[in-house]
Amino acid sequence: MLQNIRDRSTGWLAYVIVIGISIPFALWGIDQYFTGTNIDVAKVNETKISLERLDNEYQDRLQEMQTLISENQEEAELQKKIIKRTVLDELIDSVIVREFVRTNKFKISENQLISDIKNNKIFHTNNKFNPKRYEKLLESQGIKTTEYEKIRLSELKTLQFYNNIVASTFLTTQQIQDLKKLKYQTRSFKLLSLSYKDFKNEKKIYTQKEKKDFYIKYKNIFSLPEKYDIEYLVYNKKILREQLSFSNDNLENYYKENQFKYIIPEKRKISQIFLSNIKSSKISNGELIKEILEKLKQGESFESLVVKYSDDKLSNKKQGNIGWISRNELTEEINNAAFNINKVNSISNIVETSQGFYILKLSDIKEAKIPNFNDIENIVKIDYENSQIQNRYETIFEDVSNLLYENPNSLDKVEDYLSVKKVSTNLNTLSKIKKEHKILNNEKVLNALRSDQVYVDNYNSLPLEVKDSIVMLRIKNKSEKEYKKYNSVEKEIESLISTENAILKMKDTITNIENKILNGSNIKEIENLVNKKSTYYSSIERTNNELPATIISNVFNLTREKNVTSIESGTGNFELIVLDKIENGETDLSQKSLKTMFYNEQANSILYSLIQSLREQADIKIYPENL
Repeated sequence: MLQNIRDRSTGWLAYVIVIGISIPFALWGIDQYFTGTNIDVAKVNETKISLERLDNEYQDRLQEMQTLISENQEEAELQKKIIKRTVLDELIDSVIVREFVRTNKFKISENQLISDIKNNKIFHTNNKFNPKRYEKLLESQGIKTTEYEKIRLSELKTLQFYNNIVASTFLTTQQIQDLKKLKYQTRSFKLLSLSYKDFKNEKKIYTQKEKKDFYIKYKNIFSLPEKYDIEYLVYNKKILREQLSFSNDNLENYYKENQFKYIIPEKRKISQIFLSNIKSSKISNGELIKEILEKLKQGESFESLVVKYSDDKLSNKKQGNIGWISRNELTEEINNAAFNINKVNSISNIVETSQGFYILKLSDIKEAKIPNFNDIENIVKIDYENSQIQNRYETIFEDVSNLLYENPNSLDKVEDYLSVKKVSTNLNTLSKIKKEHKILNNEKVLNALRSDQVYVDNYNSLPLEVKDSIVMLRIKNKSEKEYKKYNSVEKEIESLISTENAILKMKDTITNIENKILNGSNIKEIENLVNKKSTYYSSIERTNNELPATIISNVFNLTREKNVTSIESGTGNFELIVLDKIENGETDLSQKSLKTMFYNEQANSILYSLIQSLREQADIKIYPENL
């Protein structure tokens, strides 16, 4: 493959990515996107997405959006959570698309792959593909060219998926004109801001009955935080590792039973003579390679014939040496030929491929071997420990589940079985417990606390896997629900009643205003009614980013017949929107640019619908505790 890439100088593929699904690739393998640490944040069918991969993507995205992050710490934390979840959704979508491509057997020809790699500017020097740069860049990242080409082939198939969607997009000239009118349409409107404070009657005095009725009706507003005494146990693999004991005999027996895991495979040092079917015709190369084979049989030096005939310029300078290879590392034809040579310094028969003709020479062999136990004792020890811990961990989880079920009102039996001491939070509010007992500040644990089994029946929870730990808990005690005394909140109640009445009055007024405007009343009449001035906005576009998006959206949903609406812009605050004019907008974009834009928008819509459909069919699991 590498030789073919070197030999091609023209041709390219134009791919259009119509939506921001995360399939970037420069020098990292696609499989590395979904592996790494043993902590998974999601699973799509059988493909796992690691926390490491998510964090890498998230940090890149966070850096791009840093200027948009709020200076307010609470808002910033919420924004970061949204960004992280968005990145995770993109990774999930990319897995779904890859599986769809694989299932439906998308195909990319070798010529297309070669052109794609040759046109990747990261491999260029002086605006031209540089094979040395190609190899060195991959080598610096620990990636073999064969691995890269396999990965890139998978990516191009994925891009073909997007191309097919683009190709299916069609709009008539009239549709494009109609979309243009809608997209660049502008609207003029009036905005009247109303607040419940404008309708509040501060002079009204409320009776004791009204206040006490409100207190009883909304008593939960005045509740004090509930307190819990949570009893819990934590057992993790670290404890299990400390409890684990084994002898050197255990390790040696494990090594003997699992020697296959430690085999160092055979490697062969190979040199090549290569005749390219691109530089010369297949017929002339077929004749020449036979002549070269005959010269070798007559005793001519392989190295001298490499220099004289071989078309692979890189290995040509190394007397044909392409380095050490393992089985299945190269194409099937070359791999079979290389590993069928019986003796060092012997040569293969002629190997014919679609790229050209090869003769291979075996320069050296590193035989497959199993390393001595003493040389890899530390590796065997780690493997043995991990296998024992995993087996024991699974047994413990099952045993603990049974004990919790058989003794639902106590953790004592589990405590004795695990030889781990219970922890008590004492009677505290949940917010304080979460700060002082970090292991309990976990969504899975909090859901268990809120469950009927634990909260209502006071039974043990099921064993909960939190990271590398098993958590078991029960509510040993909880405070009675308490409420603030009526006398201490009487003033607060007065204010709340006043606010509630003001909001109700304001909503009635807004309904009345909307009906008046629909029946032909002028906005001036409305301003006089509420004693407030409206703000006029002229020729506002859909893309306006100075006004809130909710206002823009509602403005463009109005019609000449239904020309008024209202939206809540905050607790007890409303915006009344009255449409004044609808105007056709203009754009400097050419017809070709408009067509491209609308085609892409339609393709995005189709793509979104398709991916949503694939999502519904996929088995998607997200592990929020690991995010």
